[in-house]
Amino acid sequence: MPRDKLTPIAVAQNSEYSTRLLAAQARLYTDAKNVHDVRVTIVLILSTVTIIAALMLPAIRPLIGATGGIAALLWSAVASDRERRRRREAAFVQEEFDTHVFNLPWNDLAADHPSPTLIAEAAARYRGNRTQDWYPDTKNVVRPLDVLICQRSNLGWGSSMHRYYAACLTGALLLLVVGAAAVSLVFHMSVVDMLTAVLVPLLAPLRELIEMIKANRDSGETKAKLEAKVLSLWSQGMRGPNLPTVSDCRAVQDRILGIRQSNAHVPDWLDSLRRNRTESIMQQSAAHLISEAIQHGRVR
Repeated sequence: MPRDKLTPIAVAQNSEYSTRLLAAQARLYTDAKNVHDVRVTIVLILSTVTIIAALMLPAIRPLIGATGGIAALLWSAVASDRERRRRREAAFVQEEFDTHVFNLPWNDLAADHPSPTLIAEAAARYRGNRTQDWYPDTKNVVRPLDVLICQRSNLGWGSSMHRYYAACLTGALLLLVVGAAAVSLVFHMSVVDMLTAVLVPLLAPLRELIEMIKANRDSGETKAKLEAKVLSLWSQGMRGPNLPTVSDCRAVQDRILGIRQSNAHVPDWLDSLRRNRTESIMQQSAAHLISEAIQHGRVR
């Protein structure tokens, strides 16, 4: 169906149903992040208590270090199921929002429709204010180029955030290693004592940090590659005789859905801290694409 017979994206995204979906997905993503934060906090507490106890009780230092280190590792490994479930639910709700706003067909093989109860319950718990103008106004750009603008904006926002957070986590990892070395020096530990009292208890926090760094780098790289694919489709629409198809947009959306289900954790406070800067870049990038579409006559 031609876009001029559809509700424009800028209007559809601000309907009551759309804003309820945005509120629900934001709350569910926050739930997943909270579960993640609790898991990491408990890992840090277990490791810290183990190190302190091992330092205070040198006679049983190997036993304390091994017991505490194994407990922290086990907790780190098994306590992530609920986080994955919440993230998957949030991804499906966001997919409901995107397909509704973009008027794309639903892919039953890739996702289940979220239940109205899940949406209503999660939306009722949302306390933020980011439910308006989620995507940039694509003006009168023809379909499906307007969809590509929004998909590209989504990917550009995420990739830069993941790269920045990966850099922050790398700094935290270095500080942890330096801190462990400092403790060993201050207490004049032998190599064996350092291994049992410091290194073993820190295995779980190190595992968490390394996995978070890798996940954020992978997420950023995957989104950047998909963004390049979207821009390739855009160039095809600008210079070729034929526009990209709705099927092309659906294929991009399938990739976005897959990314969201395994997306790396970025804390809400960091997202809020960089929101204005990132949103400004997103708007400027969208404005550039809209201007290019106008120059090539790809408008209604």
